Amino acid sequence: MRFHPCAVAALLLVGALSLAQESPVQNSGSERRFVQSVAKIQAALQNLPGGTSGRLPVLDGFVVPGPHPLSSYQRPYYQCQVRVTATPGGSLVKVRAKITAWFSGPEHSGYEALVSNGRVEADLLDRIQEAVERASATQRGSAAKVSDHSTPPRAASPQIDAPVPQLPDHPALSAGQNQEPVNPQNSQLQQEAKSLEEILRNQSHPTNLIAVKQDGTPVLQSPATDAKVLFLASAEDEFEVLDETPEWVHVRISGLSRGWLRRSMVEMLGESQLGTVGAAVIAKAEKPAPSDPQSSALFSVSSEEVGSFPGEWSPLKGKNVKIISLQQEPGTGQITSPQEKQQFAGALLKKKARSLSSDVAGVVVVFDTEDGGMLAATRSALDQWNRGALSDAAFWKQCYLDPPEILGATGK
Repeated sequence: MRFHPCAVAALLLVGALSLAQESPVQNSGSERRFVQSVAKIQAALQNLPGGTSGRLPVLDGFVVPGPHPLSSYQRPYYQCQVRVTATPGGSLVKVRAKITAWFSGPEHSGYEALVSNGRVEADLLDRIQEAVERASATQRGSAAKVSDHSTPPRAASPQIDAPVPQLPDHPALSAGQNQEPVNPQNSQLQQEAKSLEEILRNQSHPTNLIAVKQDGTPVLQSPATDAKVLFLASAEDEFEVLDETPEWVHVRISGLSRGWLRRSMVEMLGESQLGTVGAAVIAKAEKPAPSDPQSSALFSVSSEEVGSFPGEWSPLKGKNVKIISLQQEPGTGQITSPQEKQQFAGALLKKKARSLSSDVAGVVVVFDTEDGGMLAATRSALDQWNRGALSDAAFWKQCYLDPPEILGATGK
């Protein structure tokens, strides 16, 4: 039996169209096309159950195996960056996941970034798809209710089960002239516009973010060409700038994890420019009063947050602590002495200890500098120190110091 070439082509075309109609959503790794508009996707993201970040139960099955066994990592955490762009007939959603975990090894310990195998991205895209489909079904049901009750008998008062959308005030409508029936489709469009306006209004516009220019850009442990490569960043990856030099940019990877990027491999986002990042960050930092002895110090507080203790120190392991990040004032150089760190950290700890919330078990101070480090103190030690029950030397010996020589001989 022979088929005419034109008939075969027609059958193939019909089959392709049928497949396209049955599968309107196309999936490609960490990106997916949706038939819904950008506004609907953004609205779904705003109320997405589980959000776009959180802790992972395990690393196995979520990351690409590296040089270290996954059993050496603890407290895995993921954070997804979602980009939504308009496309003909819908929108395109791209997801990039950053996964970090605390590494405990004989050579060093600290947070490290791991390479996602795509499972986190695919799961988030599935949850977005479920959310927009659920929202669409709800809207269709509401529109059907409005349609069923939009034409009641003339002799009876209108009985509408669904709430009637309120249109903006208009002189002609308020005077009762040229009034038209409410169109459910127009009401839906107005609701989408309001949702998009609310999203845009709530969006923050940080001025200290940089974006990586090309795929495979190395993020290094220190500002040196032969430094350890923490991971390879992808094009358009965004990082918060902590400090900068003529050739390097110090960035926050996730939580307390830090890294360095070559200045030539990044570009600023928004209206800011490199060279003014330090001033912009410090302008937002907490500034002590002129009478405070910290006002003439080399550091300023750049951020404060409450989170799980990032280490294995038994007095605070697994407990909530107040984490305070410090930056150097511009023009002070890259290296500070142990005495300078101790003087500033001591005054800061005494001040913060008086206002700790009841759920905080201690304080962690992180020096976001090239020669930085971290120190931690328990709530009990801080209370005894403030009451005078502990001397300065005894207090510092009860603190956790990383590296141990961060405060010199006094802290050892």
